[in-house]
Amino acid sequence: MARFALITKLGNADTGVALTAAEYTQTADLKILGSGNRDEVKLNKLFLGMKHLKLQPGELAMDMLIIACSMYSADTRIDRLKTSDDSWTRQIDLFIPVSDVEKWNAQVPLLKKIFGFLTGDLWNITFRDRTGMSQIAPVTKLKKFGMKYHTDTVCLFSGGMDSFIGAIDLLSKGVQPLFLGHAKSSDVSPNQKLCEQALITAFPKTVFNRLYAFVRVPKKDLFAQEEKTERGRSFLFLTLGSICASALHPGADSRLIIPENGLISLNLPLTPMRTGSHSTRTTHPHYLEMMQQLLDALDLKVKLENPYQFKTKGEMLAECAAASLVEKTSTMSCSHPSGRFQGLGNGHCGTCVPCIIRLASFKYAGKTEKKDYRTDIFDPAQLDTPTKKDNIVAFKYMIEKSSQNPEYIKGLIRTTGPLGNNVDDFISTYKRGLKEVEELLNGVNI
Repeated sequence: MARFALITKLGNADTGVALTAAEYTQTADLKILGSGNRDEVKLNKLFLGMKHLKLQPGELAMDMLIIACSMYSADTRIDRLKTSDDSWTRQIDLFIPVSDVEKWNAQVPLLKKIFGFLTGDLWNITFRDRTGMSQIAPVTKLKKFGMKYHTDTVCLFSGGMDSFIGAIDLLSKGVQPLFLGHAKSSDVSPNQKLCEQALITAFPKTVFNRLYAFVRVPKKDLFAQEEKTERGRSFLFLTLGSICASALHPGADSRLIIPENGLISLNLPLTPMRTGSHSTRTTHPHYLEMMQQLLDALDLKVKLENPYQFKTKGEMLAECAAASLVEKTSTMSCSHPSGRFQGLGNGHCGTCVPCIIRLASFKYAGKTEKKDYRTDIFDPAQLDTPTKKDNIVAFKYMIEKSSQNPEYIKGLIRTTGPLGNNVDDFISTYKRGLKEVEELLNGVNI
């Protein structure tokens, strides 16, 4: 099996580590917080945002950011198809500088479980002391800016429909969260801005801030490859939210809200060919449980909450405090939002799993959305390639299998990861969500 090593160098004084070339198929250096060159991880917008809000995370939290950037960089720059024996599983070694080696060495087993659960890869992690950078401080003396209100809540704000509903529901209850959005490109950032403006207009008397955490990793200066599955992105996003939450009131409890419907959160493999990590686990309950264990071990005093774990997307929309606002606001749910290769702008493809679930939710809730789908699945002429039909066929397979065998979902749901004592609630949520999709696809001919 091919084996890759990513050596993270923090600051200009960091010389990395010496490795035996024969051990690895390929090695690469990842530069962070150096001279600001193009071959470095871009964190300037994140740091500027934290600086303006006077958020100063502790050193363990900043370590977590460096770890997340390292993991995400390796995940997105090593091609699965070209480098793995089974076209999926990769072996990746990370060498990362941190402020407290002993503390982080104790977390290596848990980190390996988290990374493996998300990506399906084999990870090794070696920590070393930072060189020439005892502190990572995004905040300098800045009196003009700062949080204009007190809050103990950060809410992930992706520009998607679920996060928008989560934001509406929080603001409607009088909660003033700090909204945290992340993007690696320009594909979804316009939707985050549109959603923010919609909230400002709808809640004119409520003050809130949005921190735009733009984090980009080098494209050409690592392994000269690219991997688009991005199974590890969730670790970066939750890390960004967690470190901001930990800095709201250092030493006091805070919470990170992760608004995600239960159907997508569980994300059962729709067919036997989609088992394991081929189905994303970005907010799976077991993943969130492991992330909570990590945050607790670091004593960051952040509690993770998904208030919609047992809600379908349709139920979220139907019960939203301002569903009409969702109807008229352009949110982005698509897995493939960019239409530039078809000469189109960003929008919903119409055929990916999130698009189908989104369509089903509007039908269930009896709501009308601003449609911007590149493919209309109700027009057979537009389903003109196997790729466009693939997810529809997969959903129909799942619907048929669960119809033939009432125990099918109960057995399958346990293969996605441990679910504690709430298995029956998870099963019920998934079945209701699948029913929403079935009602939609009854009108789709392929």
